[in-house]
Amino acid sequence: MLSPRRSVALLLALALLTTGTGLAVSQYLAATGYETTTGTVETVEMDSYAEIGRPTLGGNRYYQPNVTYTYRVDGRTYTGSDIAFGSDVDTNQRDRAARVLQHYAEAEPVTVYYDPDSPGDAYLVKRFDFFPAGVLVAFGLLLLGDALTPRTRWLRFVLSKIPLNRSERSPLEQSDADDGVPDDPTRILDQESPENDGPEDGAAPVSGRWAVVLWSLCGLAALGTVAAYLAVSRPPHDLIAYVTAIVIVLGAGRFTYRRVI
Repeated sequence: MLSPRRSVALLLALALLTTGTGLAVSQYLAATGYETTTGTVETVEMDSYAEIGRPTLGGNRYYQPNVTYTYRVDGRTYTGSDIAFGSDVDTNQRDRAARVLQHYAEAEPVTVYYDPDSPGDAYLVKRFDFFPAGVLVAFGLLLLGDALTPRTRWLRFVLSKIPLNRSERSPLEQSDADDGVPDDPTRILDQESPENDGPEDGAAPVSGRWAVVLWSLCGLAALGTVAAYLAVSRPPHDLIAYVTAIVIVLGAGRFTYRRVI
């Protein structure tokens, strides 16, 4: 039987997976429910503006591609300006915004996706948002692996935020405090046996080699979430998807290294 803390972590993981999957499916069904027609590009411009006080590594000058187009539905002419179904590109990298505009030219025909129930709602490309749906699913999978295997940093980080009558710290946390090492969610502890769990966490239901197998499956599934997003979404893709993939790979690499070395 799972301890209270592991049970809460497992429920949280399932909640993240359910919520993320629901949001992703809803977004995809909404986009694919649109009908298509042929429109004409009217203007192709690059808008820019300065964002004062916004912290950034690439400067405070932002660029946003702007394309207007007209199309006809049931004999009525509409004008649209939304390029993507998801959020449009708003970036301080001019090249990234320019790559969007290179596919359009004034007076050229273009395929327009419009809502049959509201023809004025239209877009040009199926570019989806990876956040928050994809992030919730990926993190839910990682937390699921932690909830079922000997305690790692991911679970410790989450459990530290859950007040469940915690009267004293576990030996592992006390050791970290004595060493002056802060919690790092991406660091996987090499704890293979149930005895190495904290007293409040209980023995892990999956341990030993099966824990490695479970973690591998969760990691591959999390990467599969990123791959699925890249497959159905038109570029330029959400940068958060690439960041998520990097975090998963680094975490899996550290997990493997600590068990092989």
